[in-house]
Amino acid sequence: MSHIVNSGAELDEVLKELIGLAMRATECDACLVYLLDPSTGEMVLRASHLPHDAEIGAIRMKIGEGVTGWVAQHKSVVALSEKASTDARFKAFQALPEDAYEAFLSVPLTNRGELVGVINMHHRERRRHTPDEIALASFIGEQLGASIGRVRLEAQHRRAAKRMETLAAVAETIAGADYLERILQPISEMVAATFDAPVCSIMLVDEERRELVIRAARCSSPEYLHKMPVRIEDSLIGRVVREARPLIVSDVLAEKSYRYPELARKTGLVSLLSAPLMTREKVIGTINIYTRTRRAFSDEELGFVKVVAGQAAIAIENARLMAETLEMKVALETRKLVERAKGILQVKHQLTEQEAYLRLRNESRRLRRPMRELAEAIILAEDLSQRDSQTAP
Repeated sequence: MSHIVNSGAELDEVLKELIGLAMRATECDACLVYLLDPSTGEMVLRASHLPHDAEIGAIRMKIGEGVTGWVAQHKSVVALSEKASTDARFKAFQALPEDAYEAFLSVPLTNRGELVGVINMHHRERRRHTPDEIALASFIGEQLGASIGRVRLEAQHRRAAKRMETLAAVAETIAGADYLERILQPISEMVAATFDAPVCSIMLVDEERRELVIRAARCSSPEYLHKMPVRIEDSLIGRVVREARPLIVSDVLAEKSYRYPELARKTGLVSLLSAPLMTREKVIGTINIYTRTRRAFSDEELGFVKVVAGQAAIAIENARLMAETLEMKVALETRKLVERAKGILQVKHQLTEQEAYLRLRNESRRLRRPMRELAEAIILAEDLSQRDSQTAP
């Protein structure tokens, strides 16, 4: 029994082994396990000695329904020595031949007093269930309940860890350049195609450096993509940020503040339409459209670019807000885990809060693992240790 209870096997394997144990201990002809589905409050057939592939997970009954539901409701044993199907509480299922068996022993599965499920043991012939047999079946039920609790606890920790990993990955992805490029690159390509422009770029403001940096571009010259950031204070496109309004230049080569005249000559860039990307009256970037010939942009074209710039700005702001929210959530969850792990270390090793924190931090540095991972490992080990002490015979 202890081997099964202390094993790290998955739930299906635990149920399979314990059903075999129950059958050997009670000499029953069939054994079924129903587990409580907390989300619906129903008892669900989860495992059987006989092949019931179609019925596993499909047969359900409410608490109080049938003998199984009665046992679940009252957390009490039911022992029927003969004509089990005639009991007033009995509910038959055509798909379960066990329902035609003569004797029936049903035992609740509990974990620390909480209902987990019910195990039913069937006999084809009449059988008087002795007090020792009922006591043994009840003990098996307690052990099975503890085993299921352990497996579910481990699964819960794994799911929590996976959620944290996913949150961290999503936050990193959204905050990273790659995510914004996937948003902005199609916009630049669509606008370039609309204007038949050799270059359409989207530049974002770097607040600390007070520069504009290319984040997406559709261009005929690879050299354009490698342009250095331009200063906001003294550049032509920087004027769009400073004045928070569109800029139309008929010939960029005639503008002294244009920073890349040689590249413009080589690439054949002439006219420029640049519009600000704005959120809450703040400029966060620009969309820049260059043409090969001198061009007077119409009001309709200017209006179109303003709409596109607005949509791009909303996408960028949403990405940033989502990244900030996820980062805050990850940080909060990590802090909670670290605080709980510190508490465990304080009690277990008689440490002060500061000493517990330093031990956790130093171990994190030594193993080169994040503190969150160490905290999760400490918490899981403590939970499993408590389960072992509570379920030990």
